Amino acid sequence: MRLGQLTLALMAAAGLAAGSLLTFGGFSVFHGSTQPVSVPVSGAVGASVSPNGTLAVTTSAIPDLVKTTSPAVVQITASITTQTANPYSGMNFLCVPGFGCPSVPQRPVQQTEQLLGSGFFISSDGYIITNDHVINNANNIQVTVTGYNQTFPAQVVGSDYNLDLALLKINAPKPLPYLQLANSSSIQVGQFAVAIGNPYGLSHTVTLGIISATGRPMTIGNREYRNLLQTDAAINPGNSGGPLLNLNGDVVGVNTAVNTSGQGLGFAIPVSTVQEAIPYLKAGKTVPYPWMGIGVSPLSAVSSSNSTSQPPANQGGLLVTSIYPGGPSAAAGLQTGDVILQFDGTSLYNATTLINLVNQTPVGKRVPVKIWRSGQYLTLTVQIAQMPQNLNLSQ
Repeated sequence: MRLGQLTLALMAAAGLAAGSLLTFGGFSVFHGSTQPVSVPVSGAVGASVSPNGTLAVTTSAIPDLVKTTSPAVVQITASITTQTANPYSGMNFLCVPGFGCPSVPQRPVQQTEQLLGSGFFISSDGYIITNDHVINNANNIQVTVTGYNQTFPAQVVGSDYNLDLALLKINAPKPLPYLQLANSSSIQVGQFAVAIGNPYGLSHTVTLGIISATGRPMTIGNREYRNLLQTDAAINPGNSGGPLLNLNGDVVGVNTAVNTSGQGLGFAIPVSTVQEAIPYLKAGKTVPYPWMGIGVSPLSAVSSSNSTSQPPANQGGLLVTSIYPGGPSAAAGLQTGDVILQFDGTSLYNATTLINLVNQTPVGKRVPVKIWRSGQYLTLTVQIAQMPQNLNLSQ
């Protein structure tokens, strides 16, 4: 599934050209205590039902939540140094009589760009979660921590381009406040959500909203996000990598992207993905990312002329709209125009089902895929592969 108008929530540092980077269409990816930071829940926190049945939402605990959790949120400044050709290289300036005509040395010009993002501590010994796109290709990473006058250099312990997650580590002179990760099964559409980050360099900005939806798949540039939370809590450039919290002060997601063509359309990587990735990132290993190497659309959303033929009614199915060259589906013999009816024995009626099934399949497993092609049923065997890092999804 491919969506336009998405941008990562990252921004250029103050003093440079401010604005969202990595813009693809209209979506943007926006670049104390030694105990877990968690606000106690009492009867006065969140929502309650009055005797007359009216839903009463109380927000009196939010200021306390912010006061307690905010110190665990950090600002990340990533410096990226590149070398470009000197535009004046080899050119002669005006000659001065008696002094000759010196030419400009043919040396490359070094340029440094600073990008701002957010992150949060997950342990008192200085481990930080953020987005990969915040620190990708950075030569130097500095972390600003509440209560300290100096920044701390950060080491990249592990990062994963496909998941857009990175684990950093700093060394501080004393234990650091950190956030607790929520139970992913407790996340519900409609629950309150609090975003904390550094949009446009405005340190520790807090916004409040709700979880608008779960399980949103989308593609931004070469990143394929399979399972994002959607929130109407305001997310802006500089929020990337910051926490999305529930009213207990626990992390439910990592703020990542915003749809700049609408309002209240922010997206976060769910805490379940973070929890699965942390052991791999700590070990510097690649996080398993099962990949089938195809693009699909609901059969009902396309005309019959786009498929080799329509399957019999009431069987569901997903139309194969693209196949990545050299990928698992190409190797198995799938073709554009095929209609996938079943994946490993499960019937398919929407793309989300297929995405979830692939995500749950171990890398290397051979899976039977039932298709409809040119008026007949076929069963092909697809061997699920590890998705390559930084894959060009436009192929």
